[in-house]
Amino acid sequence: MKGRAAKFFILNIKEENHIIKSEKAMEVHHHPKVEKKNFKEYFLEFLMIFLAVTLGFIAENIRENISENSQAKELAKSLYKETYSDSINIHEKILGRLEKEDYIKYFVDYVRDSDLVNLSPNFYPAFTSTFISTLTIIFQPKDGILNQLTNSGALRYFKSTQLQQEIGNISVDIANLRKGNDEEETFRESKMRAFIIDHYDYKWFEQLAAMADQKLSNPFIEGWFKKLDLNSLKKPEIINGAQFNRQQAASIASEYLVIIRGFRLILYNQYVKSNHELLETLRSEYHIK
Repeated sequence: MKGRAAKFFILNIKEENHIIKSEKAMEVHHHPKVEKKNFKEYFLEFLMIFLAVTLGFIAENIRENISENSQAKELAKSLYKETYSDSINIHEKILGRLEKEDYIKYFVDYVRDSDLVNLSPNFYPAFTSTFISTLTIIFQPKDGILNQLTNSGALRYFKSTQLQQEIGNISVDIANLRKGNDEEETFRESKMRAFIIDHYDYKWFEQLAAMADQKLSNPFIEGWFKKLDLNSLKKPEIINGAQFNRQQAASIASEYLVIIRGFRLILYNQYVKSNHELLETLRSEYHIK
């Protein structure tokens, strides 16, 4: 029995040694030896990754710049078209103001010391231009593209600081013009409306308007006086002539003249200057013809 036990013990030891060797062999098979990289290889890998990220960033910036430059050019063309249209319009309104100012001067001089019964043929055209006509002098600027640039943040597409500054300048001038228009309208409503209701001959004006409607397409009243035969109309008169106050009439018209002439010299001329500068810069920056 002792011999058998010793023999069994020896066999177990051999078997355990065989198992241990097999496990070691498997361990070597599943975990191959890894060769370590040197510093140069690590640096090259880092450099390649860095270059890939940098080139991607540069490519994206180039794409965004191309897109923004394209949008800026299209917006510049639209802004130029809008601004150029207003440059023509405001010059027409300035000419209308100058003509109206002449009519007001004539009206003021006449009512101070001339015959109010046997009226001069030029009196009612001057009376009408002074107190009735407004279309020839009110400039309403267009600012749709300007608002789009400001409200959408698209102004950033314009890289030129000079262009951005001029857009800001003309925006301020437009706001001032609109405020001036409101002040003129307030004066007409508060000081002039009641006066013309009391003294203006609307029957004469109705005949004038009917004749203009038949023969002319021009909506501006001052143009009617030059192209229509006013002698074919009824002879106009000052309504409620006994209550017509010469001094009051001259004062109202004179104050109105001061207002519209002042706005022409200050607000309108300032807008013309800003408008011209903006057009010049747009032409220079974006080669617009």
